[in-house]
Amino acid sequence: MPYNNFVSLEYAINQLDLFDNIKFKYLKYLFNKNTDFEEWGFEVDIEDIEDPELRDWMCKTVVSFDLDNPDFIEELGYNQNEEKYITFTKEYVYNGSSPCAINFMNLYFEDEEEESEEE
Repeated sequence: MPYNNFVSLEYAINQLDLFDNIKFKYLKYLFNKNTDFEEWGFEVDIEDIEDPELRDWMCKTVVSFDLDNPDFIEELGYNQNEEKYITFTKEYVYNGSSPCAINFMNLYFEDEEEESEEE
């Protein structure tokens, strides 16, 4: 299922709980007094996972996203031990008719060709 690869900060916080269990040092640049939570967003990769161990009505989806690494020092040009971005991954296992499933359906990307075929 193709998903949008851009979510608003508000949706990431309130619907997907993406930032739960992530240390504040990785999130501090996201949260300041000028941040518009509805307008500001970032790229995510959303992928449905086929898991034979799950029952038929259960779904598994993985969301991964990159955040700035606060330990990276740009003035040095490069850091041998530090990457500029850190990738975080959150895995969701949920019932196909749960609110979590609805959250992911809201992110489902419909191709314009598909929309014109439906009309």
